[in-house]
Amino acid sequence: MQTIRELSKNSEETIIPNGYDANGWSSVLSHELNVLFHALCHVVPKYQSKEEIKQALLEFQGVKHAFAHVDRSRFKSEEAYQGYQKRLERHKRFMQRSGYQYPNSLEEAIELFVKWGLLLDKETYWDVPVTPFPDVLELFNLKDEEKAALAHIKLEALIHPVFSKLVLMLHEKDENTFRYTKNELKEILEINDAMLLEVLVKLTPYLEEPIVNMQAIPDDQEMEFTVVWERIYEDFLGTKDPQSIQ
Repeated sequence: MQTIRELSKNSEETIIPNGYDANGWSSVLSHELNVLFHALCHVVPKYQSKEEIKQALLEFQGVKHAFAHVDRSRFKSEEAYQGYQKRLERHKRFMQRSGYQYPNSLEEAIELFVKWGLLLDKETYWDVPVTPFPDVLELFNLKDEEKAALAHIKLEALIHPVFSKLVLMLHEKDENTFRYTKNELKEILEINDAMLLEVLVKLTPYLEEPIVNMQAIPDDQEMEFTVVWERIYEDFLGTKDPQSIQ
């Protein structure tokens, strides 16, 4: 198992495990629990005891004022306050459905994180796993639509880096029309057939015309496709100006 303490030995950067988003945690946990997890990732490698870690956590305003009565004065409007309360109640009901009680204190929240495997109890200190990372699907009672939504999030987390690699590779060619076989793309991107299909599907909205009968094309037959770069610039940069793409 890889952990944050292990990976942070030679790095000053805060490590946030990819599995936290990919495995659904940032989607199902409340804002204050998300803040707590990110704060733990920041302080865990820096302190050697549980007490030091807890004291460091309380330096984060989002943690210090969490799991207590919500102060209306912290919100810009009554509408914002009521919206926060509704979201919090929804998260509480979600947890109760799976037999978990929403924490009323930092200590209770840490206990839940340990129970879920988001935090590793090493007796005198805590650590955070990086790989493998716990999966929401295995720990919560989910409705079918929630399972489908989380499966989509996981797939997107897997596809996005490969899609970005493909876009950057094509952009470096400084042209619009490309010819590649599936075998060539799989080798360049270091992926399998299933992942290639998902990446090409993700690329389709940015093509002048879809690749016809994509699944039926033999692995060694060239596919020709034309990228409309303006669509990519607009979606990923918020502008049609290509200067900021690297």
